Amino acid sequence: MIFHKYKLIFTGIPKNASTSIHMMLRNPTDHEHNHRSLMDDYNSNDSELMDYYTNLAIVRNPYDRFISACWQIRRDNSDNNLNLGINEIIQQEIIDYSNTHGYINEIFIPQHKFICFGKKVLSDYVLSYENLNKDWAEFANEYNKTSPFLLPTRLPQFNQSNERKSWKEELKEISQENLDLINKRYKLDFEIFNYELLQKI
Repeated sequence: MIFHKYKLIFTGIPKNASTSIHMMLRNPTDHEHNHRSLMDDYNSNDSELMDYYTNLAIVRNPYDRFISACWQIRRDNSDNNLNLGINEIIQQEIIDYSNTHGYINEIFIPQHKFICFGKKVLSDYVLSYENLNKDWAEFANEYNKTSPFLLPTRLPQFNQSNERKSWKEELKEISQENLDLINKRYKLDFEIFNYELLQKI
């Protein structure tokens, strides 16, 4: 997402507070809420202009993000999916969907694919979802020192699943086979963004 007023490129990794950022910064001159990679934004705009913009992203514990995506699957199609367990969602959304369509729902795409080239992080700033209020306030205060348009230092909250269990609690239901699948799919997310990889629950 590109916010021209603030000269910001925000890579909205799905399930990582992208709605909150968009709702706070949106302006009629800007693009819609999307989940394009940083490279996609560069390639579809004037790259020389983009070099003068600050770019940032938010990363999240891959297990927590995955469980949040599972809750979205339940919420968005509650008639069919509301009571699905995590193993059933993995079968339906990761295994069956990937085999049928050749790709997966963007909410399950690994985070590094949005902001990295190989293992190299391309974003100027990477904020932590787990410490987002603190990280955002620090980023905004530093940014506001030189910007004519001030960023709010407090983030609003949108699109939260208040009824969901913690990721640690829900992950207890996962089979070892499916935990291994998640660990393999998000291996680079754990490595690049320094999150603990669990071998068993």
